[in-house]
Amino acid sequence: MNDVSSALSRPIPLTMPILLTLGIFLADGLAPSGIAVSVLYVIPLLLTFFSDRERAPVVVCAAATALLWADLAFNPADAPPYALVNRTLGTGVLWLIAWLLDRHKRATSSLETAEIGHHKVLEAMKAERADTQGLLTAAQEARAYAETAVMGALAGRRQAEERYLITQLRLEGIIQAAMDAILTVDDRQCIVMFNHAAERMFGYSRADALGQPLDRFIPARFREAHRRHVENFGGSGVTARKMGALGTVTGLKAGGEEFPVEASISQVAVEGKRFYTVILRDLTERRRMEEQLRRTERIAELGTVASGMAHEIGTPMNVILGRAEYLLDRVREEPVRKGLQTIIVQVERITRVMNQLLAFTRRKPPMRGPLDLKTVVENTVEMFHERLAKTHTRLELNLAPLCPAVWADADQISQVLINLIMNALHAMPEQGTLRIGLEPRTGHVALSVSDTGQGIPPEIVGRIFEPFFTTKEFGKGTGLGLTVVKGIVDEHQGSIAVQSEPGKGTTFTILLPKASEDGNALSPA
Repeated sequence: MNDVSSALSRPIPLTMPILLTLGIFLADGLAPSGIAVSVLYVIPLLLTFFSDRERAPVVVCAAATALLWADLAFNPADAPPYALVNRTLGTGVLWLIAWLLDRHKRATSSLETAEIGHHKVLEAMKAERADTQGLLTAAQEARAYAETAVMGALAGRRQAEERYLITQLRLEGIIQAAMDAILTVDDRQCIVMFNHAAERMFGYSRADALGQPLDRFIPARFREAHRRHVENFGGSGVTARKMGALGTVTGLKAGGEEFPVEASISQVAVEGKRFYTVILRDLTERRRMEEQLRRTERIAELGTVASGMAHEIGTPMNVILGRAEYLLDRVREEPVRKGLQTIIVQVERITRVMNQLLAFTRRKPPMRGPLDLKTVVENTVEMFHERLAKTHTRLELNLAPLCPAVWADADQISQVLINLIMNALHAMPEQGTLRIGLEPRTGHVALSVSDTGQGIPPEIVGRIFEPFFTTKEFGKGTGLGLTVVKGIVDEHQGSIAVQSEPGKGTTFTILLPKASEDGNALSPA
C-alpha cells in the first residue's frame, strides 16, 4: 500500500499527457465524426493533475482544443450536424476542467496543501471517471477543496498574527522589566522606545521622552562627538557592540545631574529605515562601591600598620618613658631635668598619636543580623565585571538555591569577598576562571572562592595570613588583605581554610554560622 501511495505521489512528466493527446487525436481521426471521441481528451487533461508543472493543464488543454478542431477541419464533409455541438461542448468542458485544475494547482502551490488536494481530487476522479457528469462533479469537489485550503490559509494567517502579537507582548514585557535602561532611536536619533528602567535612570516619563532627540540625555559638551559616533557605527556594517566596548559614557538626568554609564549598542534596518538600540547601565553605585573598596583597603592596611606600630613602637616608648621619669626623680641639675622633661612630653605625645591612630583604624564591632550570602555575592561580583572582561577571566557562580541565611555583618562579609576576589584576579593576570560557590553545611554555610592561577607553594601556605606577608611582586601587595579577612572571619566565629596547588590554582573556603530560625541568634555549631 505504501508503494502504491508512493507511486501516485510521484510527479509524471508532461510528455505523457501530450503523447496521450496525440493518440486520442489519431483515434478521433479514424473514428466517424459523429462519435464523441473528443471526450477522451479529458483523460490526458486529468493526468496533468499529477504533473509538477503549474501550467500543464493549460498547455494540454490548448493542444487538445487545437487537435479537436483540426480533426473536424480535415473531415468537414462527413460531419453530422450535431458534431459541431459535441465538439463545442467538449471544448467548454475541457477548458472548464483546465481552469479548475490550474486554479487548484495555484492554490496548492501557494498554501502547501498539495497532498490533501491530490488525494481528494484523485479519489473523486476515480469514482466519477465513467462519464462527463462525473468529471464535472470531481472538478467541483476539487474547487471546493481549493476553497477550503484558502480558508485554512486565512485561518493560519490569523494564528500567525496572534502568535506575532503574543511575541510582541512578551518582548515588550521583557524590555519593560529589564533592570538596565533600553532606548531605541531612529536614523534621526530621536527616541522611539523608552523602557521603565530608562524612566528611573533619567527622570523622564516615557511620554516626555518619545520623539525627543537623544542629545537631550547627553551633556552638551559630548553631544557632537556622540552623534558622530552613532553615525560612524551606522556606516560601519557592525551590527552590535557589547557592554563596555564604548567605554564610559556620561548621561544627563532631568535635573541636570551628570552620571557615568556603560553602554552597548546594536542596529537593525527595517523597511529601509535604520534603528539603533542602546542598553545603558548606571555606574554610579558601582563607582561608589569601588571607592568604598579602595577606602576599605586603605583603612585595613592602615589598621594593620598601626597595630604593628603600636606593638613595635609602644613597648620601647614605655621603656623610655619609665626610665626618663625614674631619672627625673633623681637628677638635680636643671639642664638635665629640662632635657628629661622634654623626653617625657614627646614620648607621651607619640603615645597619644598612636592611640588616636588605633582608634581611627580599629574595626567597629560587627553589626550582625540574618544575611543572605547569595545577595552579597551577586552585589560584590557586579563591581568586578569590567575587570573580569579586561582580563578575559571567566566567572562561574555555583550558588545553592536554598542556602540558609548566616548571622553576620553585611559590610564586613562583603569586604572579605572583595579581598578574596582581588587576590584571585591578581593570581590570573591575563586569563583564567574565577569560581564562587555557596552551599549549606551542618550548622554553617560554606563560601568558596577559587582561581586557576599559579597557586601558592606548600612551604608558604601556612604564612599567608601573617601581617605584611605577601607573595606578590614589590609594589603590588601589602600582605594585609588576608590578615583582615581572617580577622573578620574569626570575629564571626567562623573559619577559613586554603587549598592550593602550584600551577593549578587556589581555593579559599569560609564557614560562617547559620542564623537561627528566629533570626536573632547564632545557631549551634
